[in-house]
Amino acid sequence: MRKLFLICLLGIASLVSQASTSCHPVGGTILTNFVDSTTTIGSATGDLAGGIGVTVLSFVPNPDGTLMFNNQHRWVTQDGDTINTDPAVAVGYPTAVTGFYSARYTKGLVITGGTGKFRGASGKLRGWGAVDTNKGEVILRYEGSVCLADEDQK
Repeated sequence: MRKLFLICLLGIASLVSQASTSCHPVGGTILTNFVDSTTTIGSATGDLAGGIGVTVLSFVPNPDGTLMFNNQHRWVTQDGDTINTDPAVAVGYPTAVTGFYSARYTKGLVITGGTGKFRGASGKLRGWGAVDTNKGEVILRYEGSVCLADEDQK
């Protein structure tokens, strides 16, 4: 009897935890331009379409030619909701073209909430693309998942 009770209790707990968030795969592109040495402004397409800005909190050129960008993102969807993220490190890998780097967020971009439908949200995005330091241009592809809190959790 105790085993049956414990199994039922664990099953209910599992259903409740699944009901508290709704996770969805997301993907799209990001195109930004540097407006000064530490700030980009641009747009995102796809599932998280809207405006995006990045502040480069620190920039480290490494002896092997790679560049480390410690970035803070500001993301506003086309519906006016904001998406909050932790600071994230992007690495630029040199190519044969001086000033042109392939880029990747090595540990992803962690979503920590926001406003509107992103209030209480969580998730993680992977991003990769290219940075042209000669022209101050960035293009990235993002994909991952976003878990939205149910209305009762907001």
